[in-house]
Amino acid sequence: MSVVVDTGGNKGGKKPLNSELNLVPYIDMLTVLVAFLLITAVWTQLARLQAQQKGQGQAGEETPPEMMVKVVVLVNQEGFNLVVGQDQTPIPKKGADYDFERLATELKKAKDAHPDKNDAQVASEDTIKFDTLVHTMDIALEQRFPDISLIDTGAAGI
Repeated sequence: MSVVVDTGGNKGGKKPLNSELNLVPYIDMLTVLVAFLLITAVWTQLARLQAQQKGQGQAGEETPPEMMVKVVVLVNQEGFNLVVGQDQTPIPKKGADYDFERLATELKKAKDAHPDKNDAQVASEDTIKFDTLVHTMDIALEQRFPDISLIDTGAAGI
């Protein structure tokens, strides 16, 4: 498959500019490109992390203040601070690493105490690494808190 470009003929003693363009390599390249884009589009959907932000002005179900229990995991340089309602549980680091096992245990206790609670907030300082936040969110998901919000420590209100 090719295209012939004809410039009209030999006018004025000039060389003819007739040429033939082979389109097969271009079509092959576009076919490979489309296949590559279709294959990689699936992987962009799998690597997504679901997180919602709930603000003060956001519409939602109104819960009476006496029944509203807030679950917040504060991540700072010293470790974790788990806040369930009015109770605070500090979880210090083990050496240089965060104590994710104890965080999982404490979140399990909170879920057992409040089985209808599905949302949790993860609040962090600016200096916390992203991997630590993702691991913290994974622990909360494992302990049956599917609605996770990532907030700033100032927005936590604690």
